[in-house]
Amino acid sequence: MTTVALNNLWTYLQGLSLSQKDRNWLAGKLIDSTADDAKTAEQKAYVKDSLHRALNEVKQAKREGRKLQTLDDFIQELRAEEAQ
Repeated sequence: MTTVALNNLWTYLQGLSLSQKDRNWLAGKLIDSTADDAKTAEQKAYVKDSLHRALNEVKQAKREGRKLQTLDDFIQELRAEEAQ
């Protein structure tokens, strides 16, 4: 949002007759949103790092002439671990 839009929003909020409970609820929503943004950034960084490591492993396996595990084998391995 632009500064003008934020100022207009703030003016609008100040014009509302909010109870203390309503103000606390609004503040909580604004804080939760910030926490969600940080969590999303962490998740994106984790996924990016995981994909980067996987790609490097594939490249290294190709250079070394190694065969990689197939998706079917991977799923079977997961099911076997789950059954234990």
